[in-house]
Amino acid sequence: MSPYVAAWILWILMFLAIEMPAVFNRRPGDTLSELVWNVFAIRGKPLGWQLRRLVLAIGLVWLVAHFLSGGAI
Repeated sequence: MSPYVAAWILWILMFLAIEMPAVFNRRPGDTLSELVWNVFAIRGKPLGWQLRRLVLAIGLVWLVAHFLSGGAI
């Protein structure tokens, strides 16, 4: 097994170890999606919300293009 494959498997397991308790404790602000909503001002319009959402949109567009291009981008 490649060291990168092992590292990605470890990363996924660590993510699940953090995310699953956060999902089931039902406290607001614990999960990754709630963190993203807060950081990128998806709910509400605090100072700099346009820039935050632009950064999120650019990142998501790049990620989709990267996957669709087979990693060429």
